[in-house]
Amino acid sequence: MRVLLFDIDGTLLTTAGGGNRALRQAIEQEFSVENPDTEISFSGRTDRSLMVELLQRNRVSPTDANCGRLRRRYGALFGGELRRSGGTLLPGVLPLFQALQLVPNLDVAVMTGNFPETATQKLEYFEIRRWVRWIIGGDLDVHRDDMARRAATWVARRHGDAHQQTIVIGDTPADVLCGRAIGAKTLAVSTGEFSREELAPTEPTMLLDDLSDTERVVRFLVDDELSPLPVRSNH
Repeated sequence: MRVLLFDIDGTLLTTAGGGNRALRQAIEQEFSVENPDTEISFSGRTDRSLMVELLQRNRVSPTDANCGRLRRRYGALFGGELRRSGGTLLPGVLPLFQALQLVPNLDVAVMTGNFPETATQKLEYFEIRRWVRWIIGGDLDVHRDDMARRAATWVARRHGDAHQQTIVIGDTPADVLCGRAIGAKTLAVSTGEFSREELAPTEPTMLLDDLSDTERVVRFLVDDELSPLPVRSNH
């Protein structure tokens, strides 16, 4: 069984700023903050870490209760902003998912820094949720490496010894590094905020401009010759 863990934002799709606008509204409505500051880096982050930083920047105590309030309000507002902004499904995503459905012994999943509920809204809006079997989101872990380790534990529970290889597909250095943290192969694409030149030093197993060469991408993702990489140490 081959397991594919796709990132969402910048890898599969973009939301044209819908998430940022929903966050601004959520902070303003939930905590009565005028002109909230949301000018932070989102790429490669988990939503749990983002909630803490956003509250701190807007002088709201980042308690578990306040993070929960912000998460709920954000989730309630996000769908409307997504419908207004639209966004884009990135090149090659649709034919790639269609092709992968024809491959046996393949577990296609999502590992994203998004909360599971907003990740689901994005996948459903772009009509690709039906091709994703399960979602690991950024609701429990501050660091992406820890999220990847949680995903690896989930994979082991699902497949046990039948699991051959996990491959992480993403658009940021953090995607590549978290893949390495669990001994996974990695496919990096420069469809997000990072160029090929910025991604190359992280040494992904494969580096592409985008996912549009379906045959080449599928060949890499389902190649039976892939062998596990050593798990990266924290030390």
